[in-house]
Amino acid sequence: MPVEPRPRLGRAAEAVAVLAGPAMRGPLQDLLRSRGLRLQRWKHLRSHHRPGGAVSALYRVQCRRTGPGSGPDVALTLHLGATTGDVAADAASAGPDVAPARIAGLDLRLWFHPHDPVLRSLPWATDADAVARDVFGAGGPARLSLVAYRPLRRAVIRARHLDDAAYLKLLPREQLPALRRRHRLLEDSGVPAPRLLPGASAAVPEAVILSALPGTSLFRLLVEDDAAPLRPEVLLDLLEALPSCALDLPLRRSWADRAEDYAAAAAATLPRERDSIFELAGGIREVVESAPAGPLVPVHGDFHEGNLLLSGGRVTGLLDIDGLGPGRRVDDLACLLGHLAVLAAANPSRPQLGQALADFRRVFEDTADPSALNARAAGVVLTLVSGARAANGRSRTQNAGIRLAAAQRLLRAADR
Repeated sequence: MPVEPRPRLGRAAEAVAVLAGPAMRGPLQDLLRSRGLRLQRWKHLRSHHRPGGAVSALYRVQCRRTGPGSGPDVALTLHLGATTGDVAADAASAGPDVAPARIAGLDLRLWFHPHDPVLRSLPWATDADAVARDVFGAGGPARLSLVAYRPLRRAVIRARHLDDAAYLKLLPREQLPALRRRHRLLEDSGVPAPRLLPGASAAVPEAVILSALPGTSLFRLLVEDDAAPLRPEVLLDLLEALPSCALDLPLRRSWADRAEDYAAAAAATLPRERDSIFELAGGIREVVESAPAGPLVPVHGDFHEGNLLLSGGRVTGLLDIDGLGPGRRVDDLACLLGHLAVLAAANPSRPQLGQALADFRRVFEDTADPSALNARAAGVVLTLVSGARAANGRSRTQNAGIRLAAAQRLLRAADR
């Protein structure tokens, strides 16, 4: 049984609690005041805990302008970010968009969205006129929608202009060349991944511009349709089609290989379940070390229902290929199995999800060692505990508990 890293865990749990708690009103209020704004109401939207790293959070605030000459007394709704990460530590060099704060012994950095301290092109990517000009070569505005955003780590924005569509993917600057390389590797492979688009302007900031693909996500099909949207064997064929040149890319550790790191993040979210969480992580590690994982092959690295587009029972899109490289096939299968387990557990009124979980597990267990598959799927679900949000009438804590229970069931299935 691994020894719990008490100092790191305690600090992470404290940061999670502070960033989601009432004490954040003061730092948010101070940041707004620096812009001549008065805080009225605020809401913590979500937190992101990077295992072994920073905790970041997003807030929605309602405020009004203050002071003489501030114009009409109009209510404003803004979004603010905060992180415990040591980004732009020198506020002077960071400019006016990042401000330091200290609360409950934590050093924080706060900013006005979309001025993310790391994703420096986010203001451009959320400017409808600039995107229309630089991506589509047309007069604005483009229609923009935020698909995903993890502060300091990644953002994905859907852009449309007339009949054209593209996706803007923003990552830390040093990660962009590797992402472009992965997309180029797949262009001639027959795998239906998004294509790199050049953009209409050489002035496009640091972002990867990707083509839109047809189809409906497997997630949506599973949740909204009682019928199975595809045969699991189709996904095995898709993984077989990944090009062998992906083996030349850097090897990344799987989710299950970092079970103790993700246990620390999960325990920060569910501190009362700390002992059972670390017991789970220890059990995952024992099976991962003993059950055969298979040879190194090209893998997707984040193979779940949200990254698969389908049409007519065939795959028309494989998205988010940031993790493409050498790995174990069982980890791709475990990623999908773990996500299906969470979907089924969180939606008991949708029996088709439980049936899909059983169907995919049966096929995948014929391909990979069942113990390795289920234990590694438990490791995937463990990574999802800290990212739980309030939804479906349940609190964040309740949904995190549902994910933890799903991971525990998967580990028990590994011991069958």
